[in-house]
Amino acid sequence: MKTILNICGSISKTEMLSPLKSHILANTSVVEASLPYAHYYGQLPQKNAQPNSIFLLVKKFYFLEEILSFSQSVEKCLLEQINFATALLEVNGKQIPAVRIKFFPDYKQLANLQSCLQNEGMVFLSDTNISGKVHTRIHKLFTLEEPKPGFYFDQTEMNKGYFLTDSRIPADKFVTVLDTIRNNSSCKLFDAVQGKFIMNGKVKEIIRVFAEGIDLELMKCIQQQFNKLFDVKREKKLYSA
Repeated sequence: MKTILNICGSISKTEMLSPLKSHILANTSVVEASLPYAHYYGQLPQKNAQPNSIFLLVKKFYFLEEILSFSQSVEKCLLEQINFATALLEVNGKQIPAVRIKFFPDYKQLANLQSCLQNEGMVFLSDTNISGKVHTRIHKLFTLEEPKPGFYFDQTEMNKGYFLTDSRIPADKFVTVLDTIRNNSSCKLFDAVQGKFIMNGKVKEIIRVFAEGIDLELMKCIQQQFNKLFDVKREKKLYSA
């Protein structure tokens, strides 16, 4: 019998964002993740006719429960069920709040969605130009299957899995370790980012893995490599001190 968990948490990553200029309400700002999983493909993936991750820039930060409440209020406006999350974009030392949406069926319906959200009281940011690499932190609700303690498969998004780590790896070291694993291990092609789960009242550090055909063996392989390489770097730092 599957163990299914509903958990709140966040994902932190750097994304290549590009502005959307058409099919949106006047005097609003909307950006899209234009190169999803660029590290996984190693090349520019083809543009999908369906939107990927879209960020609606807003004037105030909305907590996750507020965003989920908005999503329930505007279900009648949507062609299909979409996924809502709250986000912060770090741009030039400033944090810009946003609403992240995924699984949106059609760019042409964006203005309709914005109108529905606006009618519910959401206030959008205008005249804000964001383009290029941006650090994002996305707060969302995860629906997960737990095949083994400490390992999880996403039940909403295909090809994504998660595993717990003992401690947070600093962002600069995470990139170094990630590149080392990709280039010098038997773990097959994958992309990974860091995040956090709130479980039983405690914050748990996680690594999210994206790979086509992801399975438990791949996640174990990546976890072992992260533990080994990060421990070595930590020991060297302690020894040199």
